[in-house]
Amino acid sequence: MNIEDKKIEDTRVEPTERTTHPAWVWLAVVLALVAWAVLAWSNGYVAMGVAAAAMAVGFVGTRHNSVAMKRLAVTAIIASTVLLVVVAAYLVVLKIGLK
Repeated sequence: MNIEDKKIEDTRVEPTERTTHPAWVWLAVVLALVAWAVLAWSNGYVAMGVAAAAMAVGFVGTRHNSVAMKRLAVTAIIASTVLLVVVAAYLVVLKIGLK
């Protein structure tokens, strides 16, 4: 039996349905913006908490099927992570560096 004799079957692989509601993505964006606003008008610790919540919601939002929504969720995650890292570094310098 040669390779030419074999019938090649059409093997289509359907993508698995891994989608979330777009509200998760928009919630991540709103929480990231709220975290930056809280940093301006309140405590850094509260802003870090809100940023951590925005990151968690953003990770849930990356499961959306739309590429645009995935990119928006990743943008919210990056904005939250930047806030978290910068504020944490600032607080570490103030607490440990000035002792």
